[in-house]
Amino acid sequence: MKSLYFIALIGLLVLSIGWFMRSFIRQYIEKLNKQLNEVSAKNIKSSSIDVKEEQMFPPSDSKMPLSWLTSYDKRRGTPNSIFFNETLNKAINRAKRRNKLLALLLVDIHPTNATPSPLAQPTNELLFKEIEKKLTNTLRNEDVLVQSEDNVFSILLDDIGKAKFASAVANKLLHVCSQPLQIENNRISLITHIGVCIYPTEGGSLEDLRKNADIALSKAKNAGANAFRFYTQGMDAEASEYIHMEKSLRKAITNNEFTLYYQPKFHLKTGQIARLEALTRWIHPEIGIIHPEKFLPIAEETGLIHPMGEWALREACRTTKQWQEAGYAHMPIAVNLSPQQFYHPEIVQIIAAVLNDTGLNPNYLELEVTETAIMDNADKATTILADIKATGVQISIDHFGTGYFSISQLKQFPLTLLKIDQSFIKGIPNNPNDSAITMAIIALAHHLGLEVVAEGVETAEQVQYLSAQNCDMVQGYFLSPPLPEKQIMQQFDKLSERVLL
Repeated sequence: MKSLYFIALIGLLVLSIGWFMRSFIRQYIEKLNKQLNEVSAKNIKSSSIDVKEEQMFPPSDSKMPLSWLTSYDKRRGTPNSIFFNETLNKAINRAKRRNKLLALLLVDIHPTNATPSPLAQPTNELLFKEIEKKLTNTLRNEDVLVQSEDNVFSILLDDIGKAKFASAVANKLLHVCSQPLQIENNRISLITHIGVCIYPTEGGSLEDLRKNADIALSKAKNAGANAFRFYTQGMDAEASEYIHMEKSLRKAITNNEFTLYYQPKFHLKTGQIARLEALTRWIHPEIGIIHPEKFLPIAEETGLIHPMGEWALREACRTTKQWQEAGYAHMPIAVNLSPQQFYHPEIVQIIAAVLNDTGLNPNYLELEVTETAIMDNADKATTILADIKATGVQISIDHFGTGYFSISQLKQFPLTLLKIDQSFIKGIPNNPNDSAITMAIIALAHHLGLEVVAEGVETAEQVQYLSAQNCDMVQGYFLSPPLPEKQIMQQFDKLSERVLL
């Protein structure tokens, strides 16, 4: 009992010290803010200090140091490009001495509004003040943000551990800017592009970083709305290849150069094909078969994924209905919905129209959505999933385990099954962590009344392990690669002769 009292006493002491330190720091910051009028710009260490316009500019500018007047935007009362460049140069020198990385981000933001006329100047200024506030709240205290042009913000991410940190920040900034803003009586949406350049790998001086970040920004603009891109050496060749691939994709859509391959999902208890997954292949007239990982990212970035995705959905439903009418076994066909497709404002109407046009019973259509796509906007996704489910189709979560689902969120979604990501299946049964995660996902899914598919199965040992864990279905190249329509129909013919697995 005495030890418990002693622990409680220590805890109270720690809390008291913490409260004292916070109080001390708060008083120190307040004192520092009061002294800002008496300090020149040379003594400012970062733009993370919140300086109000009236603090920065007293009634008479003639009393201010020249360095202060040249480093700050008089109209907006905020640091300008001169201040930013000085800060960036100092950061470059520090990074060079300490062998550290830093990133320069150029964020180009353009408002879109329902009226054809541009926003009035006062409204536009209010808009960009609000945008600046949102961007600042997304960054760390040590990051530096400056509105370098009317529609462009420059951001310095100092002392980053890895280049991928800049990627995470760019993603957050795009997400923040994707939310419409209400300015006076205007509801304004934004189109955002971000160019990223890393010191020292992509630029060793202020001039190089600026130039290369601007090139990366141009690449982001070419990728479509709301995108970010890094600068890389040899970008000319990459950009040329990108443009060529985009043109070829557009031509492929017009010339109907796509086809569907079908990969079976085998039921572990019966050993027979339980479901199929439709996968798009590009039959290029010169190159031959091009796999999705080569062209789907470009299709996503350019918006071509929408006509391609609708074609795949329609073709899968048409073919499945045709098989059923020919007397083959009735089984669900799975079609992947990309994140852009999933969040398309008319996705429910598109699904309903395809089902109506092809005559396929909705219960035989399974739509696969990735876990990360749903969790990018869980609230909106919940509504979309409910609307899709109302059409009568089945819904599955693809690559499950790679995102950050909570159980409370998972049970809200109208799902039929989960697909365990192949990154976990690859390690079973020898990797104890992968085995434990796989077992947990199977148990969780069954507890919620969902079926489970293990994707990426490559060995007989994996099949045996999954069977012992009561996994419902398996899918992978070990059992069957994706097959063209003629070959998958041959597999159907074998169903009446023997068990396939």
